[in-house]
Amino acid sequence: AVVSTQSGHYGRGGDMMDETEFGYPPQTEIVDGDIKKIISYEDRDEKVCKVTRYYKLTKLKVAKPIAERKKWRKFGDCATDVPGINPANSMVGDAVFLTLATKKEQQDNKDDDVAEKMAKLKASGQGMVVCRICKGPHWTKQCPYKDTLGVALDVQQGNEEANSVKPPTRAPGAYVPPSIRKGEPADSQTRQRDENPTIRVSNLAEETCEKDLQDLFKPFGPVSRIYLAKDKNTGISKGFAYITYNRRESAESALQTLHRFRYGHLILQVEWAKPSGS
Repeated sequence: AVVSTQSGHYGRGGDMMDETEFGYPPQTEIVDGDIKKIISYEDRDEKVCKVTRYYKLTKLKVAKPIAERKKWRKFGDCATDVPGINPANSMVGDAVFLTLATKKEQQDNKDDDVAEKMAKLKASGQGMVVCRICKGPHWTKQCPYKDTLGVALDVQQGNEEANSVKPPTRAPGAYVPPSIRKGEPADSQTRQRDENPTIRVSNLAEETCEKDLQDLFKPFGPVSRIYLAKDKNTGISKGFAYITYNRRESAESALQTLHRFRYGHLILQVEWAKPSGS
């Protein structure tokens, strides 16, 4: 379907004239080929200004439903208007083209902005937050690998601390414990601790404390040691702990009873702790 439309070039000009008692002169239209000239009068700065607008008439091919809508009868203040646009009650503006970005483009732009900001921060030499687990630019508490790499990091730090401990200098004739006497290996205490029945419990809530673990595991037998892994900065539980019993039978009973046991809103995972050297 082919319809006639008016695309606009607003040519404004004319003479200034005083408003008369008869009101504004009527609006006139002059069509010359494909150019339509509309002359109207408007009140500007307490003067009646003659305004001339020029429109170029073009023919465009549009979809049939659009052409049918243009044939609808006008209503309201435009009920008596001829087909087309009446500048007295309508305004023709510039075409606005809307370009929508996809989610992928938005994410790419966001990643580029973050990378640019990180590069500027690194170039400025200012301090940056570095995760102790994955060395990423975020807090250790927010690390997505804290439940996997965090355990290995704790074991590694424990080994480094154990290796960095030096035996104290003792005066001649002073008492020397059997574990560090001449001929005894320096890591005899560590090996003895590894041989003790120790179980590892994971999937603990962040608000868990040592007293909660004492109340949970003590009914199965005497507990010699409880180690609850916590974040050094916040003091919040990392979600796992080690329980050492004096007897292996007590540890086995606790493992069989509390494995997959519902504790609060979580399901506990209990297993034998691996030696520190493995």
